[in-house]
Amino acid sequence: MKCIECQTNEFEYDEVMGETACKECGLIVATEMFEETVRAVSNSVETHTKERIGLGSVITSGKLKKTHNRYSTRDNHLRKAIVFSHMVLSNFNSTETLKDRVDSVYRELHSKSVFSNAHSLEIRATAVVWYVLKENKTPITIKEACTEFACNGKTLNRLMRKITTYYGSRLRHIQADPPFLLKKAANKITDDILFISRCMETLEFFEPIVERSEYNKRGAYYESICWIAKNVFVHPNITLKLIAERSDYSRSAIKKQTKDLLVLIGLETCAQVKGKQLSELRRE
Repeated sequence: MKCIECQTNEFEYDEVMGETACKECGLIVATEMFEETVRAVSNSVETHTKERIGLGSVITSGKLKKTHNRYSTRDNHLRKAIVFSHMVLSNFNSTETLKDRVDSVYRELHSKSVFSNAHSLEIRATAVVWYVLKENKTPITIKEACTEFACNGKTLNRLMRKITTYYGSRLRHIQADPPFLLKKAANKITDDILFISRCMETLEFFEPIVERSEYNKRGAYYESICWIAKNVFVHPNITLKLIAERSDYSRSAIKKQTKDLLVLIGLETCAQVKGKQLSELRRE
């Protein structure tokens, strides 16, 4: 059996809805919901009426016939996909503005046939949220994106590349928001609000210096900012080992990045900043 809408032959059965639908376009080809007979007690000409409650089904001589309802089934598919997208988004952002953007991007990619048979609704929803968050300058990793659904990594990667290609070079010109990335790194280390606030102060100190020097930020940049903040403000509960264990970087990577940052202000080790005010540190 082929779908009359997209010509694919892959279908799935939804036990909750009692529907068999095309996996690609969402077209419902059969439903097991039966009509309800309503007996009306009146003197009118019609003493018995049937109310159709099935989605795309007709009862004829006691048999269920397959019917197609192109528009309602497509809307049903989109509604389900957008619900999945909102589930993924809720793990990272709950603003209504981004929900609207997720809806818009999903509908656009669907209408332009960027999705294919290999992309389940879960993978589509995850990839769309990944794109919208990156566009919003609040990016997430692929591992983080898969928090809600255990997506196939290779398939998800391929779809992300297709989305990036569809939108052209737009993503390449979008730079992630430094305060967002710093908070993200600091929150992995501790929930101490005071320490996170001081990490932000340290970031504000280094960002103009880094921009002027055209220094190339590497992976452990934000963890190094946290390590410098620990030394400047002397937080005894924060150690290099703790930062490394709760981040994706080794102690050696953080130490190397820290040394490179300190060189920008004419220093070499964290011992030279310990207990000082940021305003005391020499800027170049």
